[in-house]
Amino acid sequence: MSALRGPQQGHARFYLTVVFGVFGGIVLTPLVFAFAPSIYGFYLPVILVLLLILPPAVFYYIAAKTTELRSATMQWRDFVLPIAAGVLMIGYWLQPAYAKTAMFVAGELPPGIVTSTLVLATFVLIFCWVASSCIYLAATLKRLHAYRSRLQSLYSNLDDHELRWLDWFVASLITLWFVAAVSFIAENTGLDQLVVEELVYGLIACFLLFVMAFASIDPPQKDKTQPASADGVHEAKYARSALTEAHAEQLASRIKAAMEHDALYLDPNLSLQKLSRHVGALPNQISQTLNEQIGATFFDYIAHHRIKAAKPLLREGAASTLSVSLDVGFNSRSTFYKAFKRETGMTPRAFRNATTQ
Repeated sequence: MSALRGPQQGHARFYLTVVFGVFGGIVLTPLVFAFAPSIYGFYLPVILVLLLILPPAVFYYIAAKTTELRSATMQWRDFVLPIAAGVLMIGYWLQPAYAKTAMFVAGELPPGIVTSTLVLATFVLIFCWVASSCIYLAATLKRLHAYRSRLQSLYSNLDDHELRWLDWFVASLITLWFVAAVSFIAENTGLDQLVVEELVYGLIACFLLFVMAFASIDPPQKDKTQPASADGVHEAKYARSALTEAHAEQLASRIKAAMEHDALYLDPNLSLQKLSRHVGALPNQISQTLNEQIGATFFDYIAHHRIKAAKPLLREGAASTLSVSLDVGFNSRSTFYKAFKRETGMTPRAFRNATTQ
């Protein structure tokens, strides 16, 4: 219901539905074994297909949520392993009932070249699943890192955009994939005593909660007020080449004036769009000027001015650290602590103690 009736659009809704469907199919396994043992021999081969669908489904859902210009679409290579698993699934289905019972219930290998081939191919696919999970996990982490960088180029405060939550999302994703990989390898190499099935299902439940929370987060959107050309490409895309050295220097001066004279950094909701409107330039021109003329990203540049304003307040020692962080434009103490330590090498409390002695 969360996937089908949620705020997702297009590809994101499809991939979210697939993720929930795959997880649902996996966690149904013990229920099928307990309450419908007659179809267990048909159901268990389906799990292999679901496992191989899961890594690309999670990756493309996150890609769809964090892509601005085009929706993420699966490539042919993403279907190779699930199709191979589907062929094996059909092969298992065609086996006699006693063979399926021996393999999936008793854990024995019936005689015959066909069953031996199926089991060997299953082992190969399980290890391919582990390898593909690592590849998709790396791609997912890279995508989320790019998403974080994108938000840092747009906003001066990030807590409202759930970046702290993304850290937990990544941690749960890594833990789930690692535990699941160890479990499946152990189960298929005779090390069943190392497997704690309840841990896998518990991690799946936690991850589903994170997915449901992530479903409500909207990715950063491109400024819709910018004019678009006939082919749908924003004209601002070409503004970078039109920004001359002299214009960039003038723009850098206006940005510095907005910080030093207008104290724009005190606005906790300051964004790249607001700064661009204040100085009368396009957002991508602001980003280019910050990177090339000033040598900082938007997020770091604003944080620098906020920390600069916070230092005398900390030296006075009258206000609490939280009050200081809110007074200079940060929207939380944790964000203030991270930014302050990144720039000065010490926490605000250590800075206060060192400068008031």
